[in-house]
Amino acid sequence: MKIGIDIDNTITEVQEELNNAAYEYAIKLGKNINNAENSFEDIKNNEDTYKKKFQFSYDELKYFLKNIQEEITNNAVPREKAVEVISKLKKLGHKIYIITARDSEFHDNPYLLSKNWLDKNHIEYDKIIVNAREKGTVCKNENIDLFIDDQLNNCLDVLKEGIKVIRISNENCTNKDIVDLNNWTKIYKYIGELNETK
Repeated sequence: MKIGIDIDNTITEVQEELNNAAYEYAIKLGKNINNAENSFEDIKNNEDTYKKKFQFSYDELKYFLKNIQEEITNNAVPREKAVEVISKLKKLGHKIYIITARDSEFHDNPYLLSKNWLDKNHIEYDKIIVNAREKGTVCKNENIDLFIDDQLNNCLDVLKEGIKVIRISNENCTNKDIVDLNNWTKIYKYIGELNETK
């Protein structure tokens, strides 16, 4: 299979740290933080959630993503068993496509940013695709068989292309076509079961 995998909060788990950093940055800027506890889905993969939560201007958002977020994501560690599971999947002959919404609008070189982190953490892959705000279109164009992401909107976007999706999450989605699994051990087991049914 061709397996598409997101990076942030899928191979890593940094959302809480990012939220705390955005909160501190907003306080420093004197922003209204009344929406800080509200949960917003980043529907367009353009980091709009930070604008909604903290009323960041475009320039403030760009600074946060380029400087503060990049430092956090560069120092992030992979989720437990992510490295081992991805390596096992490669050994089984699956192709690993890293598909991330990290983009040129907010990062100087999203490809290098992603590659350096993946290589530093010994994560095996066949291809890296950045600027992937519309993950359904990207997965369709790359003939992806299975996609793994943390964001519901991305999973729904890929699902509408007829591609199987796994959402790495502690919650259960009401959409029965989205498989919610909360760790990489379960993801590996599920992929193994998928292969057995083929």
